[in-house]
Amino acid sequence: MMQLTILSSPDQITEHGTTFSVSHLLWGTKHAPAVTGSIGYVQEDGFYVEMICEESDPLRRYEGLYAPVYLDSAMEAFFHFPFVGKRKSEPSPYLNLEFNANGALLAQYGYSRTKRTPLSPEECQSLAYEASLCGDFWKVHFRLPLSLLKKIYGITGFQPEDCFSCNFYKISEDPDIEHYSAFSPVLTTTPDFHRPEYFAPVSF
Repeated sequence: MMQLTILSSPDQITEHGTTFSVSHLLWGTKHAPAVTGSIGYVQEDGFYVEMICEESDPLRRYEGLYAPVYLDSAMEAFFHFPFVGKRKSEPSPYLNLEFNANGALLAQYGYSRTKRTPLSPEECQSLAYEASLCGDFWKVHFRLPLSLLKKIYGITGFQPEDCFSCNFYKISEDPDIEHYSAFSPVLTTTPDFHRPEYFAPVSF
């Protein structure tokens, strides 16, 4: 189980966040650009994530919101939280946040790969996301605010005994560079990142 770091400020994510590596090659992938990252939680604020990909010239055709960035070279973060309150025993949706090196974003939530609900432009803005090219690598950092988790799950904060699950991915579905890798292995026979049963558990 991943043990999440509690940060006193977002600025601590690079040096003090909980680190992870997107290193499990999936579905016949022989090589995928290396991805490492950090995640942390700031009380009464939300989660902060930074992902770095060792790829000097990533495929980056799409721009803006609601773009199919998985057809470019993309890094992705998926999160699954339980409902709170009266809905605690109900199945809950999961979030997918997908980025290319232009800062194009695909952000949705739902219960399966289909019939997903896109985040509104205002909700996307609340992610405070940014992508940048840095010579031999590119990186993405973003915020997952409590305000968004409150809307979707009813979450207003976390206690030490709480937990959730997540996974991080590197992908391109472009035939010339097709590849798939994950932080937590996805044990399906065909490509499908939308499988929360394979997300990694996280505790505080």
